[in-house]
Amino acid sequence: MFRDSELLFCEGDLRPTIEGHFRKVFEKVDSISESQFLATADDVVVEHIVSDFQVVLLELHEDAAQMEQQEVKVDASRWARRGLYSEEGPHYVPGQRITVSIPFDGDLMLWKLKPSTWHPSFPDGQIRADKGQLGGVLDIVMEMPTDAPEQRYKEHLDRTLADIRYYLGHQRTDIEQLNKGLPNLVRQAVRDRRARLEKHGKVRELLNLPLRKRPGAPDIEQIPIRRKLIKPLPPAPNTPAEPGIRDEGFEHILSVIRHEGRSFEATPTTFAVHDEEELRDIILAHLNGHYQGDATGEAFRRSGKTDIRIESENRAAFIAECKVWGGRKELLAAVDQLLGYLTWRDCKTALVLFNKHVSSFSDLQANLPRVLEGHGGFCAQLPCTEAGEWRVRIRASDDQNRHVTVHVFLFNLFVPKRGAAT
Repeated sequence: MFRDSELLFCEGDLRPTIEGHFRKVFEKVDSISESQFLATADDVVVEHIVSDFQVVLLELHEDAAQMEQQEVKVDASRWARRGLYSEEGPHYVPGQRITVSIPFDGDLMLWKLKPSTWHPSFPDGQIRADKGQLGGVLDIVMEMPTDAPEQRYKEHLDRTLADIRYYLGHQRTDIEQLNKGLPNLVRQAVRDRRARLEKHGKVRELLNLPLRKRPGAPDIEQIPIRRKLIKPLPPAPNTPAEPGIRDEGFEHILSVIRHEGRSFEATPTTFAVHDEEELRDIILAHLNGHYQGDATGEAFRRSGKTDIRIESENRAAFIAECKVWGGRKELLAAVDQLLGYLTWRDCKTALVLFNKHVSSFSDLQANLPRVLEGHGGFCAQLPCTEAGEWRVRIRASDDQNRHVTVHVFLFNLFVPKRGAAT
């Protein structure tokens, strides 16, 4: 019934794999520079390491499943009880291939790992990764001769999904238990290193001689299971103070928005029905998961209300505006609106655009940089390697000598109407 599919959950044991993954916590803690480690509180180090090592559960979005149907030639010799041929195959007959595609979130490696509770039946499937992101798409591929009963597709799909739910459920039990013990393991690693550094400090104090750094320290091997949205540590001491948010914090916030926007794009029919405020609220929910409730929507900010604001120590650290694409004029107005929210402390900001109405997305991408260059305060295009994103430097609306970095996202949520020409 299947072609190019593979058995899931049967290439390794879940618990030993994750336990081996967690043992590298000690190496990760030791890889932090001494100055940064000593200047950072234990709780912050623990949060950073846990966000890196914590295993993200697989979550299958069956409500967003889609189907593709194709005419194919099927090898009938693989089908028992047909009795059509006395010779060995292959014998190809007309048939059809049904591919059911279901998006998912979580660590890809988990599709290969068997939980502590399992049964001998392993489901078939194909896994397509979402490059650079957690998650992807599960394809369940079914092929049968045309004269096979249609009900068999439904029976097999139901059986496969039931098996997958079984394994995901038992994986969840194992992973939640293992993740629960991770913070204590990290705290032990932090305590161990602080104790070592205390001894090292006593030796330096006793000898009263300058230390020579040893070059060429080896890199830590990359872990096989990882969480991509990792909250950064604070910078090492002696970093010059500057207004606004630091570069590493800015990039982390952008990575959270990027991850969420690409999730929207993976299932546009699910999210295109929402307006910009509702899409904004979804992004805010994920930002609050990283910034402990400091992200707010529709927050009063100088001359208007900004869509997203993350504050630190009673000053704005990050501000963003969300808009549905409405053309050149509305984009320039959105930039002006965003600049109007900023104070002299706000030097890094973002504009999040959702395309819901333009079918030619490639043309929209090609034209957008030229629209930004047409803004009266435009200074320069800045380097940006992410597709569908641009970064520009623009003069502040109230101070021609102050420049603001604006990072622009453009997410495609366009869904063709049924019956419309493509």
